[in-house]
Amino acid sequence: MSSICCERMDRDLEQKCAEHPNRFDCPDAFITKAKGGFGLIVHDGGSSSIAIEYCPWCGTKLNTLRNRD
Repeated sequence: MSSICCERMDRDLEQKCAEHPNRFDCPDAFITKAKGGFGLIVHDGGSSSIAIEYCPWCGTKLNTLRNRD
């Protein structure tokens, strides 16, 4: 596991799909690294994401560039 908060988050970020080379096209990809933080992928055919500050699986506040003291 990397420095990500939990194994599930790490697994989602590292997930590779043979059928969908672009994460935004894969219905099994939920999280992306975005603008110094993390986001939930919006599966609308584009590359949109919604910024998140907490892990959707374990609830830990994510250590992002925006959240660093």
